[in-house]
Amino acid sequence: MGLKYSSFAIKGIDVSQFNGTVDWDKIVADFSGIRVGYGHTIDTKFKENWMNSKGKVNRIPYWYMDYYSNYIQGWAGFGMKDYAFGAKQADICHNALENDMEGAVFLDIENGNPNYAPALSTVSQRAQAIAKGFLQHMDELNNKTNGIYCSLDLLKWFDDWFKDRPLWVAWYDENQSIASVLKAVRAAGWRGPVCIWQYASDGDMDDDGLGDGVAMGTKVKTLDLNALMITASQYRNLFGGWIVIQNVPVDKPDDEVPVVVPVETIKAGKYKVTALPWVNVRSGPGVTENKLTTLLPGKEIEVAEVVSGPGSGKGWGKVEVYVALDCLKKV
Repeated sequence: MGLKYSSFAIKGIDVSQFNGTVDWDKIVADFSGIRVGYGHTIDTKFKENWMNSKGKVNRIPYWYMDYYSNYIQGWAGFGMKDYAFGAKQADICHNALENDMEGAVFLDIENGNPNYAPALSTVSQRAQAIAKGFLQHMDELNNKTNGIYCSLDLLKWFDDWFKDRPLWVAWYDENQSIASVLKAVRAAGWRGPVCIWQYASDGDMDDDGLGDGVAMGTKVKTLDLNALMITASQYRNLFGGWIVIQNVPVDKPDDEVPVVVPVETIKAGKYKVTALPWVNVRSGPGVTENKLTTLLPGKEIEVAEVVSGPGSGKGWGKVEVYVALDCLKKV
């Protein structure tokens, strides 16, 4: 048996121009990596993907690192120093995101096409200088500790300077688990938070041997599939936002319709959503607080704290955010 997309608690995809036009209403994901661009070029689908996915998934921007074009004569970056070339790429990426920032940026580092790019192992000093230029400058621009995307095999390539950064790791092995991936990453000497595991690139969501990219709303069958490896609290610290559990329905009433359940002593613990057709998740304890997302009937959640607030007779359960306990039943 292989890995199934549905088996991961918080799951996502990542897309670029190579996925074609994406129908974000069909996407089943909590988050999506969205390529901003590469080198000195903006991804042709970046603006469309970034705008159309807003509010439907948590958006994670990534940038494919060009580590060779500054040595190509005739190109605008010819003769540019390596560190400066990395910083220039960060400027281009940040400018594309500046009016709609969302979370940390991941720098996609992998071996380029051998037809025009040398292997990373043959230009390590140059390529790592470019990567440092990008990451340090992006840290200054967005005031975050930005991360790295790479394959598990490439971890040994990085020098010590990189190893405290957030990591998005690719390892295509259906026999692995989140625990074994974390163990392998730590064994490679990586100290930073292991945020995302990209476990497949074929789009096979249900382990039937078929790519489900088209069914998910893209134009090709293949699709990168990912699992989140950090807690909701760590996610918030890194990305500055909340995990979207379900897309907010449209053309529906704003207020919850709670199911009447017997009065019971409300305590922290596991609860199941009973509200029909859903319960709103809010930024604070009260119906006037901002609505962040929704939870559908049957969804189990862990309530960490119970507080009072207007609009719920039983109080409000804190689950990183707040949910009316009138709409929940103790499990």
